[in-house]
Amino acid sequence: MEHDLDEYLKETHPDVTVRQSSVEKLQGESYTALTVMEHGEMGVNINLDDLYERMNSGGSYDSVLFAAADIAERHLENMPSWDVTSVIDYERAKYMLCVEVIGTEQNAEMLANIPHKEMENLSMVYRIQLESDGNGAATVLVTNSLLERMGVTQEQLHEDALKNAPEVRPPVMKHMAEVMAELMRMPAEELPADMAPPMYVITNSDRLHGAAAAFYPDMMEQVSRELGGSFFLLPSSIHEVILLPDDGQMKTSELKQMVSDINATQVLPKEQLADSVYHYDAETRTFELGERYEARRDEKLADKENRGSVLKDLQARVTGMDVTPKAASHRTKAEPVL
Repeated sequence: MEHDLDEYLKETHPDVTVRQSSVEKLQGESYTALTVMEHGEMGVNINLDDLYERMNSGGSYDSVLFAAADIAERHLENMPSWDVTSVIDYERAKYMLCVEVIGTEQNAEMLANIPHKEMENLSMVYRIQLESDGNGAATVLVTNSLLERMGVTQEQLHEDALKNAPEVRPPVMKHMAEVMAELMRMPAEELPADMAPPMYVITNSDRLHGAAAAFYPDMMEQVSRELGGSFFLLPSSIHEVILLPDDGQMKTSELKQMVSDINATQVLPKEQLADSVYHYDAETRTFELGERYEARRDEKLADKENRGSVLKDLQARVTGMDVTPKAASHRTKAEPVL
């Protein structure tokens, strides 16, 4: 395929090169690719694993070859307008930085070579977004080697990425009623009141990798004001999270089971974030796993009960004591006062 695609494309693009490569991607999406480049510039990666699956499903070799050639030619004819050097020029790249949130465990191998910030069992990674349209975005994942070439620290990268992410990928927060109405293509006010649960959804304007919007600066504080206090975060996917007000009635175990069931039946593995439930405590401004929050809450309640029992015991002891004032004894002036 590498040889035949190279010969086919050279008929119209003499300066093209085709080589086999390994594309490392997050969320278990790494694949073997045919990388097509012209004039030594950044090119397109054609998923060779997908092409092989087409043949296994009954496609002919020629049809797969022509499909690969079509992908390559469309890319070559619509070469992106951005400058490749902008990726390593940090003073330009920092204004294109955005963040994504992924599961730490399922991406552990990739994360070993990527600057990231861990938040419970989630990790925030950084991308340079070069272009974006209705069909997706052209981005470059910041790796340790790229960070070194840009000449900045991970701390500076994190600070600049969080500062610019809301501009590059603006956050969007909607009531579940609005989301359901959009899916059903009807006005939100016409949706039956009992049909939409008291939940909110947070994503970004592109609805791609929008779960990260929940971690933008001051975002959780804004949400707590909107919801009137603490809330649970349910990771619907890497693209959005569901926010549920903490009314004291829901248990983490119940919510966690719901998230696990949805992931197992409705969310593609490559789009799953975690089977966990998270909690934001509005009083302490703490983001943590739901189990950790419940343990901390229960410990706090136990301490309060223990203090109450000590006070009651002390009160009982005082009640049983004879605290009647004693009559003062009469002394002469010559008697010493002891």
